[in-house]
Amino acid sequence: MDIEPRQIWIRWLWIVLRIVLGGIFIYASIDKIINPEQFIHALANYRILPRGLENFFALLLPWVEVTIGVFLVLGMYEWIALTLYNILMLVFMAVIALSLIRGLNISCGCFTTDPNAAKITWLTMMRDSLILVLSLGGYPLLSRLKPLPFLKKKSTTIG
Repeated sequence: MDIEPRQIWIRWLWIVLRIVLGGIFIYASIDKIINPEQFIHALANYRILPRGLENFFALLLPWVEVTIGVFLVLGMYEWIALTLYNILMLVFMAVIALSLIRGLNISCGCFTTDPNAAKITWLTMMRDSLILVLSLGGYPLLSRLKPLPFLKKKSTTIG
């Protein structure tokens, strides 16, 4: 069975993309896992979560990120991992945009928990938008390689 050269390129492009995206989430989770106390403060600075939930989300979120990242890098549960990745990116972007609109002068907490790290700006939104565009670009690639079962054409046999 010969595989089309185009299919080979799609497969390799998807592999590179999922490793890059997964690597971003894994990298982003490391400092949060190592320094949960600082990440609690980073989350609290956004003033979105009810008081007391910062601890829960500071402990949960980095492990969700690393799990999604590992699944993408290893090519496991690709549809679910990519969809969760995109949902989280949209949530992160909404929180950053809301904070910018509210005029908060805070560190992102995205890749470091250092409170003296660079503050969020509209460039932070541009960076996340670029990552989101890349991750959304994974859907057409993945759909060519592994169509969702409910989207597959059903074959009809007569007789």
